[in-house]
Amino acid sequence: MHTPHRDVVDPVPGMAALVVKDGVALGGLGDTTRLAALGFVWAGLPRGVLTERQVNAALAAQLCGAARFLATDHVELRRWLCDTGWLHRDGFGREYRCVAPAALPERLQTLGVALEAAFVDGTTAAYTDMHRTARAAEREARRRAHDGARSPTN
Repeated sequence: MHTPHRDVVDPVPGMAALVVKDGVALGGLGDTTRLAALGFVWAGLPRGVLTERQVNAALAAQLCGAARFLATDHVELRRWLCDTGWLHRDGFGREYRCVAPAALPERLQTLGVALEAAFVDGTTAAYTDMHRTARAAEREARRRAHDGARSPTN
């Protein structure tokens, strides 16, 4: 089982365990976990007004970086973010804006505040990298211990 570093506080329970996975389908997640995953992506997006091209590029970058645990494309991810209330889209689909925590739907506000505070400097990629590196080291240590236990002693 993956154990986060002691000095790192998980902004959302279970977030560290989620970001170390691969191939996570948003539709297969429970509502709470799905909203946390979408909020994590939201926390890593630039603030201000973005064109559709800019938001697509930012989401594609997230899917190659911080949100690489998700099995989706940037278009589906953009729709999920808009449909759940994390991202506002104008009526013509020309402008997108991350919704401020206080303006999020009520069910997302507490999560939004926690995520924005945790990732105030856009550190979602560093968070994912740290947990994936720690997870890889734990797996390597287990593999070595297993290999050592199997090899005959002289």
